Amino acid sequence: MTAVQPIPTDHASQMADIGQVLLRKARDLAPILRERAASTNAARRIPQETIRDFWDAGLWYLLKPKKFGGREIRPDVAFAVANELARGDGSPAWIWAVFTIHDLLVALWPEEFQHEYWAKDTLSASSFAPTGKAEPANGGYRISGKWTFCSGVDNANWLLLGVFFGPPSGGSPMPDIRYAMIPQREAKVIDDWFVFGLRGTGSKSVAIDDLFVPSHRILGLAEMMQGTTPGSRVHESPLYKAPVWSIIPFTISSPANGMARGGLDAFIEEMKIREGSYDHSPLAKKPGIQLTVAEASAMIDSAELLYRRSFRETIDKIFAGEPISIEHRARSRRDQGFSVMLARQAAEKLFTATAGRGLYEGSHIQRAYADVHAVSGHIVAGWEMPAYSYGQVVLGGAPSDSFT
Repeated sequence: MTAVQPIPTDHASQMADIGQVLLRKARDLAPILRERAASTNAARRIPQETIRDFWDAGLWYLLKPKKFGGREIRPDVAFAVANELARGDGSPAWIWAVFTIHDLLVALWPEEFQHEYWAKDTLSASSFAPTGKAEPANGGYRISGKWTFCSGVDNANWLLLGVFFGPPSGGSPMPDIRYAMIPQREAKVIDDWFVFGLRGTGSKSVAIDDLFVPSHRILGLAEMMQGTTPGSRVHESPLYKAPVWSIIPFTISSPANGMARGGLDAFIEEMKIREGSYDHSPLAKKPGIQLTVAEASAMIDSAELLYRRSFRETIDKIFAGEPISIEHRARSRRDQGFSVMLARQAAEKLFTATAGRGLYEGSHIQRAYADVHAVSGHIVAGWEMPAYSYGQVVLGGAPSDSFT
């Protein structure tokens, strides 16, 4: 990791003030997103009016570097926005989180590409799995492949795609994986997003065939993991010199608890007015319903506290210029996975308690459960892999989780 200068101590207090403004704007948008949720799911993509609402509220470009006119918000402060947006609807919150972390990633590319990317208002989708292949060409590479789960592709100007460049070499244990930035218009979008959860994200597949990509649009994963990218030498902030896996998993899991909390909001609203089908007694007075509210809310609160602690401590270390130990990263991965699991379990508890009425489409509780279940299926948001890895590290072994 490149040596960095610590950020002044008043930085955290400044960020706290900014964070309150961002949260207020996100809370104001959440009811609007909830009203649009059914149509967003039906369209299987984010409507452009939602993208525009995020622009109008000043919620894009929070991690964009100051050199290019960005705000360089602390990620733990910025991604609290996803939690609030998700209370309204999980799909736009997911897209907001994915697009927002891309601003940090683009800042790692060579400066030539950053000028190209930020020449106008720009958003990008991604598919990280290295399913593409590259052949050398004069000044760059010719790339072909098909990529799945490209969230927000219909709303994006660029695509960040994983490419396999070859097996391990030079004693490295890692294969040569790099990431290519491709103009969205150069890719074929495959309309295959027919899914159970996060239906509104439009996470379709994309394909390109023998497309020339200049070298300045390509960046190696090894550099990203070590914090030694070309962008780390362009920007002063420690944020752009940190190993990417110390940050990215937090951003992927950021909407999960908000989805569960949105389900809880809807459950409480419904149970306050709903009666039993046979005896017409208020469900709000049933001990079983009361217990469900208590248990689900405790799980959601616990998940939020665990997640926020680890994210804050990680970003504190990055801005203080401190190295992030394997032990800390293993614990952070444990906390990320466990918080998502708690959110999923809370959402499932609420969905189960709605009984037959929860089966109807349009139920916000059902949608919240489906969405947080989908998040938990993401490779960096699941529980088992970071759990095993944490146990291995604590017991004196090496981490087995590739994202530690």
